[in-house]
Amino acid sequence: MHSRLLTLFWRRKLLLLASSALFLLALWFWGFLYTTHVNDGGKIVSIKELMMGGGGSGSSLSGAHRENLLQRLGFYDELLDETGAGGVKFVKPTVEGLLARSRAKFFNEWEAIMQDRDEKPHSAREINKRRSTEELRIAAEKQNHYEHELKKMGVPVIAGIGPGGHPPPLQRLVHLDLKGAPPKIAYLKRLMPIMKTLGATGILLEYEDMFPYGGPLSPITARNAYQKEELTEILKTAFALGLTVIPLVQTFGHLEFVLKLQEFTHLREVEDSPQALCPSKNASMVFLEEMLEQVIDFHTPAKNINLLRKEDVEKLTPKLTHIHIGCDEVYQIAQCSRCKNRLKDQLFLDHVYNVASIIRKKWPHIKIIIWDDMLRHMPVETLQASGIGKLVEPMIWVYAEDIYKFIQSSTWDKYSIVFNTAWAASAFKGAHGETLLIPPIRRHLENTLRWLAVMQGEGSRFPDGLQGLALTGWQRYDHFAVLCEMLPSALPSLAVCLSTASRGYFDVNPKTNPILSSLTCPEPTSDRHAWIELHKDSILSTFSRCMFPGSVIYRFMLRLMTLINEAKEYIDDVKQKRGWLTDYNVRHNFTSGTRVDDLLGEDYRLLNSITNLARNAASTLADVYDHWTSGEFIEQRIYPILAELKHLERIGDDLKKRKTWPQRPLPYLKPFEALGIDEKT
Repeated sequence: MHSRLLTLFWRRKLLLLASSALFLLALWFWGFLYTTHVNDGGKIVSIKELMMGGGGSGSSLSGAHRENLLQRLGFYDELLDETGAGGVKFVKPTVEGLLARSRAKFFNEWEAIMQDRDEKPHSAREINKRRSTEELRIAAEKQNHYEHELKKMGVPVIAGIGPGGHPPPLQRLVHLDLKGAPPKIAYLKRLMPIMKTLGATGILLEYEDMFPYGGPLSPITARNAYQKEELTEILKTAFALGLTVIPLVQTFGHLEFVLKLQEFTHLREVEDSPQALCPSKNASMVFLEEMLEQVIDFHTPAKNINLLRKEDVEKLTPKLTHIHIGCDEVYQIAQCSRCKNRLKDQLFLDHVYNVASIIRKKWPHIKIIIWDDMLRHMPVETLQASGIGKLVEPMIWVYAEDIYKFIQSSTWDKYSIVFNTAWAASAFKGAHGETLLIPPIRRHLENTLRWLAVMQGEGSRFPDGLQGLALTGWQRYDHFAVLCEMLPSALPSLAVCLSTASRGYFDVNPKTNPILSSLTCPEPTSDRHAWIELHKDSILSTFSRCMFPGSVIYRFMLRLMTLINEAKEYIDDVKQKRGWLTDYNVRHNFTSGTRVDDLLGEDYRLLNSITNLARNAASTLADVYDHWTSGEFIEQRIYPILAELKHLERIGDDLKKRKTWPQRPLPYLKPFEALGIDEKT
């Protein structure tokens, strides 16, 4: 046992001694190599001396000797390559500098290699990939910020619409409907620069009976129609701003302004209704040709020269490029004795073809636009066979948020087969209620945004793409309807929709979105809240402080809307929800005078407020409208609620006169007898 332990101990001791000997031998060998391995002419030269730069006082080597030895050792060629190759002469560096640079080069190259390995891509493809990734990251951050701000404002987020989306529509038209509340020319001239600032490229001008027709058509013209000199001012202003003007002339349906008159009843499709023209009568085409000629010639500078100075004619160099011939909502068709045996679709298409042919023959350079709604249900074969695809461009209109509900994918397929191009139409007012005072901006904005998304997706179907977007602003639903929202009341809605259409998305930055500046609005006072809020009723705090043309009318409408809503709620409450001024109380003259006094206290307050507003209405509207428009507006919007409040006041006064009342039960009404109900039943 002891002998084994002794043997193990000596073996380990021998191993330790052997390792120590090898280590000492290695140290001696390195010292020898480092100090005495180089021989120069029989003289032993230390490599250490050479490497440490023996140029000092204790050195035994000259510069030439060191260079020769370094070259033999293989160092000098590399250093020369770095300091002057290819025959270019440099000032010869010292060996010390070369060695320092060699060491620096080694460490720099090594660091570069490591940095390349960790950070730099190894190919142009990887560089582009990293650059694309960074761009995508930045775009995603912008889109996230954009969507966050939209939600704060109450604006819907729509896929594909944002700062990094597609470009905006090429053409952005503002539709001015003059068949109701026609503004003064001075006001329209103030609006056009604002439209231009917001991104408009043209105006779609619907005259109806406000155009100064002459000759056999003079009975059509309204008594307060524009004069030709006034309309010339509009054309000059528009052309000076670079805005195109496209007149809209109805040529089939919505001809009430003509067919209501005794002189033109013979042109009606239905004898008792002035809605649509009979397309089968020669007289109809003669009438349309005369109407189109008067409008087109007026919009052609060469024809309008008698109203212009020479320098004005030179300014009106843009030619009339388009005309819109309407043809929407032709509800009465194929009903007269001449038309009833023909197919409705064919009758409609033949009429459009005939009207378009007249225009193309006399004015071949003018392109023709029609509304599309009468075409939507027609088979593609029928449309192709009609030949209208080469004559007209459809303007596809939907004013609701869900555009595809009305224009399905199959309809887009059909239109793209028949027509080379098309237009789209949204609305900024006159689309969500016949009697509104203020347009619902959020709905109109969403309609515009939805259209931008649809145009991006469907435009590529057409050989020539989509021409642009028209923002319609209806003033009446038809010739016989009451007034919709007045134009000054809808200017904030127009600004929101037009600036959006002009950018291809709703710009959430108040400094780059021209809405506030174009409407002369105060800048936002805090970044904590949205600079414009489009939730219900929140527009009152934004645009009511702006100073745009007609802003006084806008604030007047806000006040009127508030009072009318209060009055309606009060009247409904008194007559339907309270128990002393209902129709039953009035019919039987049976109520409490004290309760009536309590209920009529609010009536007196509202009656006084609305009476004062009615007195101020004419003067408020006078800056934009003539007295005819002011009178129509007051009668339609203020007088009815005023009359109802006064009627309630009179009823209350009559009820309070009674001091005694009969016993119950109260007698039945006489009309009950007709229903078989009487007091004996």
